[in-house]
Amino acid sequence: MKGSKVVIIAGILMAVLLSACNRNAAEMVVSGGVTINEKANTITFSGVVTDKALEPDTPFQTRFFLQGTTIKNALGMDLIYTDEELKSRKQGESPQEFEVKKTVDIKNTEEIDKLISEIKNKDKETVTIELVNDNGRIDDRVLHNVTKE
Repeated sequence: MKGSKVVIIAGILMAVLLSACNRNAAEMVVSGGVTINEKANTITFSGVVTDKALEPDTPFQTRFFLQGTTIKNALGMDLIYTDEELKSRKQGESPQEFEVKKTVDIKNTEEIDKLISEIKNKDKETVTIELVNDNGRIDDRVLHNVTKE
């Protein structure tokens, strides 16, 4: 009896700790989307992120993680970093928002309509914007907003 109480208490404690680890999920990504330019054969990944959940002066970077054979074949890669490293607000300042964007060439243009369909599909995680630093992934959100120019 006494042993089962310890196990139950340990289980509850573990559940509380694990749920606290993901407390910032999708709070730092304000918005994001994908724009496909058929004339230029490019795809632009963009997002707006905030530093409200970070400690002051914390460096971080954004990247776009790509899943699925259609997008990987179209771009020839599965991870796209934005060019700049960002730094959260200084001590005493209000949280900031950062606009991030990266345009890459489409190497295989044959399945653009299928690519658009997969990005829009809420059951798939074709494009994910991630905030990362030296400690790993800070936050992420799957993007389903796609436009065609």
